[in-house]
Amino acid sequence: MEQSIISAAAALGGSLVGGISTFAASWARHRTQTSIQQAARREELYAEFINEASRHLVSVWGNQIQSPESLVDIYAALERIRLISSAAVVSAAERVMQQVVSAYNAPNKTYDELLRIVMSDGVSTPLTDFTQACRAELSGARNSRKGCDASFEEAPGFPTPRCVATVSV
Repeated sequence: MEQSIISAAAALGGSLVGGISTFAASWARHRTQTSIQQAARREELYAEFINEASRHLVSVWGNQIQSPESLVDIYAALERIRLISSAAVVSAAERVMQQVVSAYNAPNKTYDELLRIVMSDGVSTPLTDFTQACRAELSGARNSRKGCDASFEEAPGFPTPRCVATVSV
């Protein structure tokens, strides 16, 4: 009688361990995929904001703002950034927005002025702080995923390093 109880308990214990490990692996995979998807959505949003801000900053060189409606796209992107981003990214985005609006109030610039600014050493655009804050946030999100160590490699075609997963057996 004892032998059959031990066999049944061992089978039940093995099934329980197998079920728990399957659940844990599934949960970890889902969590990693969710993290990757969130990072991808942030990258898309940041790229949209950079494109809109760049478009506006280039257009102010020879134009004054015609109506506030032309700022709707960049303002909407800023509000979406406020929903999902860190304080550092939001602060940098707000500074970009302020610079875009103040650039529209500045007098029109000539091509020679643009050339002088671009050719000068240490060119810094209003988007520099924003892109650095985004890079730090996205890099931090990638590093916080389980299974990643401190080693990085430059990912071809990507502006930020990606985490190189190491598996220890």
